[in-house]
Amino acid sequence: MFNDHRWGFDWTEFITGIVFLIAAYFVMKEPKAALISLVFLFAIAALISGITTIAGYTKLRRETGLRANFALVFAIIDILVGLLFLFHAPTGVLVLGYVFAFWFLIDSIERLTVVSHLKVFGTGYFILSLILDVISLAMGILLIFSPMVAALTFNVIVSVYFAIFGINAILIAFARRN
Repeated sequence: MFNDHRWGFDWTEFITGIVFLIAAYFVMKEPKAALISLVFLFAIAALISGITTIAGYTKLRRETGLRANFALVFAIIDILVGLLFLFHAPTGVLVLGYVFAFWFLIDSIERLTVVSHLKVFGTGYFILSLILDVISLAMGILLIFSPMVAALTFNVIVSVYFAIFGINAILIAFARRN
C-alpha cells in the first residue's frame, strides 16, 4: 500500500531541520540577544514549517488520508503566527513563552498525527521520530503548566526543542529518500 508512492529526499524538511539546529545554537550562544532575535527566528521558522507542510500536503494526504488535513490546518496556523511575529515583534516578546508552548504542542500533535507514514521507510525511523515527537509534546506541556520553569529555563528549553525538532526534520528528510 505505502510502497506505491516514492517521496525522494525531502529537501524542504532537511532545510527546516538545518534552520532549527542553527536556531538552537544561536539561542544557547547568545541568550541576551536571543529574545528579540528569537521572535524573528520563530517567525521565519514557523513560516518555513508551515510552507514545508503545505508543500508536502498532497503526498502526505496520499499516505495518511484525511489525517493530513490536520497537518494542513496546523500549517496555516504556523504561517499566521509567523506573519504576526514578523510584522509585530513587541507582541511576540510579550507572549513568547506561551506561543512557544502552543507551537510545540501544535507541531508535536501534527507530527504525531501523521508519523505512521514513516513506517514504510523503516521501523527505526518511525520509532525515533515518534520518541522525538513525544518529547516535544512533553516540553510543550511543561511550558504551559510551569510558567516559572519556562521563565527560568526558557533559552535552554527552546534550544533543546529546536534541536529535537531539527534532528527529527532531518531524520524525516533522509527517511523519505527511498
